[in-house]
Amino acid sequence: MTAFGYSRWAALATALANTAPGQRHPDLLGTPGDLAALLRAHDEPEPVDADEADLRDALAARDAFNAVFDAAPDETALADRLNAMLASNARPRLVAHAGVPLHLHVDAPDSNWGGWLAASGSMGLALLVAEHGAEALGRCGAQDCRDALLRTGSGPTRRFCCATCASRVRVAAHRARQGRRGSPAAE
Repeated sequence: MTAFGYSRWAALATALANTAPGQRHPDLLGTPGDLAALLRAHDEPEPVDADEADLRDALAARDAFNAVFDAAPDETALADRLNAMLASNARPRLVAHAGVPLHLHVDAPDSNWGGWLAASGSMGLALLVAEHGAEALGRCGAQDCRDALLRTGSGPTRRFCCATCASRVRVAAHRARQGRRGSPAAE
């Protein structure tokens, strides 16, 4: 059964933000099919059919989410950006579908996928920040990657979006140390 709730919404907002073109990848959200695939990859129940209007609104939501992640950890800027998204998109209500228990929808009843992403994602990120603080949102610490990430859970603060970026940074630091040890200036 698909999980409903703000942690899934926040994860999907982060994934949507990370479809933007960056140093390490091209634009990953170029077609309605790409949007449908993103939704399916994040456990959105069928039917998932996206069209050009869905894509246009999802791209607008992506830009807004990236502005939110860029604002973190500045609490005032972060709150301003999330509050603007909530004010223009969120319409909370309880809904039941055939075979699915009551759950929260925060988009307007006639929203398309892009509107749903903007409303649900902004609500998810707002609730995550309310629970964990502005530091819960961040950007990858690798110089060649600025992907958004969520910093929740126990343990040390997460610095990298994925194990690949963390490993690349560790290997580069190791090689830099090895190079300094072997240089004549180090002797």
